[in-house]
Formats: sequence, C-alpha cells, structure tokens
Amino acid sequence: MKDITENPIYNPLTLEREVISIITDWFEAEKGGDVNARNHATGKIGKYLVETADSSFTLRSSARNNSSEPMHTAHGALSEARIKFVEPLNIWGNNEVRILDICSGLGINTAAALEAFFKANNKSKSDINNKSEVGVNNKSHFNKNNKSEFKQIEIDMVEVSWETLAASLIIPSPIKSHSLVKKTVETYLINQKILMHPWEKGKVPDNVNIRVHCQDARKVLINIPKNQKYDAVFLDPFSPQKSPELYTQEFILKIRDLLTEDGVLLTYTSSAPLRYALIDAGLQVGEGPSMGRSGGTIASPDIKKIPKPLNNNDERMIALSDAGIPFKDPQLTSLPENIKQQRQKERIKARGNYKIASTVKTPVYLARDIDDEKIKRRALKHLKDVRITGLDCEKSRYLVCPQFSECICTCKQERLSTSRARIKEMEKRLTNITNSK
Repeated sequence: MKDITENPIYNPLTLEREVISIITDWFEAEKGGDVNARNHATGKIGKYLVETADSSFTLRSSARNNSSEPMHTAHGALSEARIKFVEPLNIWGNNEVRILDICSGLGINTAAALEAFFKANNKSKSDINNKSEVGVNNKSHFNKNNKSEFKQIEIDMVEVSWETLAASLIIPSPIKSHSLVKKTVETYLINQKILMHPWEKGKVPDNVNIRVHCQDARKVLINIPKNQKYDAVFLDPFSPQKSPELYTQEFILKIRDLLTEDGVLLTYTSSAPLRYALIDAGLQVGEGPSMGRSGGTIASPDIKKIPKPLNNNDERMIALSDAGIPFKDPQLTSLPENIKQQRQKERIKARGNYKIASTVKTPVYLARDIDDEKIKRRALKHLKDVRITGLDCEKSRYLVCPQFSECICTCKQERLSTSRARIKEMEKRLTNITNSK
C-alpha cells in the first residue's frame, strides 16, 4: 500500500511550484514512454538550483505567507549536514548505528552520515558500489544473530513530499555516498509505481539498510514500533515558523521515546519554543555547532552527550519570557496555521501574567543595567506587570540566581550544572513570584 501523502487538507511546505511542475511533468512523460524524461527534467531544474558556499546545491521552498526559504543554509548544504548533524555524533565506530532522518529532503544529511560511517570503518570510496542490491523497506540487518563481517548502519528517511524525493535524483550529488541515497530513492519510487525507468547504476552494501517513508512525519513516528530505538535523530524541517507541526511538544515527546538512553537529537535551529519542548520532554539541551552566526541545538537523555550548555541569555528567554512557549498539537493532526495561531493566543495570555513579555528581551537585563533609556522604560514596564520593581531588585536577582556561580540573592541554593536544570528552576521561581500576593 502506498504511504504517499494524499491529504487534501494538510498542505506541508515543500518545493517551489516551478520545481514541482518540472518533476510531475517528468513522471507523466516517463509513464507515457519517454525514457529520456529524467534527462529533460535534469536540464530544466538547473535554473532553480541554488549553489551554496561549499559548491553543493539546494532548492527553495514554495511560498508561505508571501515568503520562501532555501532548504539549506547559504554557507553550504553539505557543510551544514556535516557540521550540524554528523560531526557532533560519536557513534560511527558502533557495531550497529541507527539513524532517523526527519525531513530528509534531498538526502544530503543521510549521505553525510553514510560518508562518516564508511570513513570510521575504513571503507574506501570504491566499497560503496561493490556490495549487494539496494534494500528498500527490506528486512533489517540489525539483530544479534547477524554474522556479517561489517558493522551495520540503518537509516530511516522520512520525507512528506515524493517530489522532493524525486528532486534528489536530478540534482548534482555533493559526495560519493549520495549515490546510495539516489539508488534507494529510485528503487522506492519504482516500487510505488511513480517512477518507471531505473537509471542509477550503483548498489548499496549489505551492511547499509536505508528505508524511505513518504508520509507526514507525525504519522510515521506514531507507527514506529515502541521497541525501535535510534542512536541519532536528525530533525531538519523548514523553520519553526514555516513548519511548526514538526516542532511541537507532542512531536518532540514521540522523538524522545525513540531515542536510546544515550541517543542524540540534532537540529539546525536554536528556536526557543523547540528548546522548551525538548526540556519539557526531559531531555538535556545544549548548543550545537555554529555556521556563520547561526548555531543549532543538541538534545539527549544523557548529559554527557551535551558538549556545550545554552548561553545565559537563551536560558533566560526560554525560562522567563513568552518566547519559550512551545507549539502544541495534542492529537498530532493539527494544521500548521492553527498551531501557530494557538501559540500566539497563549503568548498574549501569558505576557504580564505568568511570563515576562519577550519584546526588548527584558529577561536578558535582569541583575544588569540598560544604557538605552527607551528600552529601559519598556523593560521596567514588563517587569512591573509581573510584580517586579526593578532590573536589579531582590526579585530580579532571585530569578536569575541559578545562573551564577555563587548565590546573588538569599536562596543559598546549591548551584545547578545543566541548562535544563537552570531553566526549570528559573521558570519555577517566576511562577512563585507571579502567584504571590
């Protein structure tokens, strides 16, 4: 049975309209007997390719709210995959590696993971094309009775758009291992009766098992067996404002349940609502590697997997302001627009009641001073709304004391060593203040 998304109501953000048209024309032509349709599509898509700083290519999204965004950073699609998703992991020497690639897109993250796996296991580039036929949705190689001489890697690629999957076949491959992604995607689309003619010549090694799921990621996660666990989850949708349904509290809880005890979630975004959802799910959270000025996020049940805590300003905004209010999707079926609207309503309700207004980033200035008098007046007003009289008053110091190496109020509480612990404590202290008479 096809798991291609055919929901007429939920319209996830995908590729720009012109690229979709090229791909659908390609498949229609191929079904009509044109064996060169893929070549024609490859030529047509060239004008829509976005070359990034490392010479790898990406594509743009369709427009939503009159704006679109590229699928990858301008600093480099391949570099982003390596730096933000692959390099932070220390799993490549494991006998068994399991990865869940959410919003796998053009397959660049998966290709970078395969590259790291082969490199760690001393596989030459030629090994990629020397093993048995590709396995798509085939029996897992991961079992204790497996006697293979090779270490094993299993990757579940989740992508809602078959057009995006198809686009991976007609973009330039940034690295050799991307050929494995192409072969896997091609075989999947042939099995689904969408693609008619195989072009990819390569084969996937026995010890590589890649499965493709073309469906709403929320449905995929619901249907993954409870005993299936992953060493790493790549969370790579479009931005939270474009695709909030994949950053909600409930979605993050599903991911948490799929992580091993020392598993790691990696994402390119530093979004406050996402980080709050990760913390609320019981995960430790830290800063991921930066590219340009933008840093990502790393989360894990295991604090030893967090190399760098969040910075103080981010901790304060998540804990104390309405910026940290998460996206919510109780049934994992809500439309993106409804998820955003509901969060906005909650933010408005929270401001001045149980959260400090996030405008002018008031929490950042607690136990400090502000030189700009206009900003200072606004910050003081926001504090007054939650019964705090000044930037450096007793209550202000009480709120942010958990971030200091020594007590700056009168709480005398033992110092907290993790971002998660500090954020939860500061949030609790603000609740104590707003609930007091």
